[in-house]
Amino acid sequence: MRYCRVPKPGLFLRRRIQVNWRAMSFFALKSPLTASERLVRRRLIFTDTLSLLTLFAVTVVLAVLTNFLYQSYASHQTELAQRWLARGEEALRNGKPQAAIDALRSALAYAPSQRSIEIELAEALASAGRIQEATVYFNALLESQQGNGLINLQLARLAARQGNESQAIEDYQRAIYGNWEGDGYVRRRTVRFELINYLIANHLMDEARSELLVASGNAPEDDISIQLDIARRMEQAQDPSDALHLYTTILHHHPSLLEALEGAGRTAFQMGRYLEAKRYLGRAMESPGVDQEPQPVLQQSRNELHDATRLLQLYPSSRLSIRERSARILTARKLAMARLAECTQDNAQAPAKGSAPASAPAPASPQTSNPLKSLASRLTGKTKAPTNQTPSPPPVDPLQALAARWQQPPAVKVADLENNPELAQTQIQLIYDTEIITQQVCGAPAGDDALLLRIAQAPNHVEDE
Repeated sequence: MRYCRVPKPGLFLRRRIQVNWRAMSFFALKSPLTASERLVRRRLIFTDTLSLLTLFAVTVVLAVLTNFLYQSYASHQTELAQRWLARGEEALRNGKPQAAIDALRSALAYAPSQRSIEIELAEALASAGRIQEATVYFNALLESQQGNGLINLQLARLAARQGNESQAIEDYQRAIYGNWEGDGYVRRRTVRFELINYLIANHLMDEARSELLVASGNAPEDDISIQLDIARRMEQAQDPSDALHLYTTILHHHPSLLEALEGAGRTAFQMGRYLEAKRYLGRAMESPGVDQEPQPVLQQSRNELHDATRLLQLYPSSRLSIRERSARILTARKLAMARLAECTQDNAQAPAKGSAPASAPAPASPQTSNPLKSLASRLTGKTKAPTNQTPSPPPVDPLQALAARWQQPPAVKVADLENNPELAQTQIQLIYDTEIITQQVCGAPAGDDALLLRIAQAPNHVEDE
């Protein structure tokens, strides 16, 4: 039986301590440093640290200086671009497009990515009459910004200058519904008004009226100036009905607004609603600030008020008593008969005044003294009918037909009209027909005949309100 020797605990600990001491002695100095060596070592560490800090400081200073120089150069470029841009804009305002083109190109050289300068350069090209070049420039800009409202607006203006109506309208529509910086609603409304003016100038009244209805629906109700502007444009677009509706809507909220009163009276007068026109124009003439209105506008309102008042005095209204209505019919009958006699006389003398003494053909016979008959005789003389065909009857003189109607009966009294309502209505219709036919044959009448003609053109709307 063998026995193992177990080392004593003290011996085991001593051996472990010796192993650790030997490992630590590997990293330890073989001999301790002297005081002078430690001083040299500290100086070396200080010198190296100072060198590194110096290099870092120099690097930082160089970076800051480089950035400062770059920022200074960029700022100088921006300043130069703004300076050339200001020169270009001033040249445009002074009507010097070529100088503006040169200045704006210089500005674009210092700020090549400035989109506003590119747009102004294209505008300068358009102002200089270089339409094709400006169009190409704007189309190139549009490729990167398809929905830009300003670029589409400039293309619309260029198309309008070239007389391309369809392209101009299409570009205007794109500009209205395009992207705008800032207050987009105001800019879109301005572009729509420009489109409306373009449509009116080119006599595209249906399209203009459609755009005006859209503008009226989008306009704020509390902005009276915009509402009045739309109503005025409706008048220009030959849409008095919608203009009158808009004026009356404004007057519902602002009953004493002078411009709305004048506009309502003016449009009611154009529509033949003379009783309503008199009411609005009378209120306008009694407004406190009427004397400050422009003289042409004031004079037009006064003339229309006078005509509406006199016309209502001539109108044989069914609201009057039978006697007063009959008296008005007799007054209008005398005016119409005098107008027919004057027109017949002028029509008979017209060929004699226009004939030449020597080289002109012989004067027309009394049967062809009417210009309508003369025209018919010339046409039939140029194209002879075949011998086996009966000639067409000569045209009927409208004035002679009117004169024949006036003889049935030749004289009418107030009592006849009072006792015979059918006769009264026949005389009213004859008066209206006389004014319309004499206007077609002899031209526009004047005075009370002109007012009777207005009644004849819309007899059922005179007293509408």
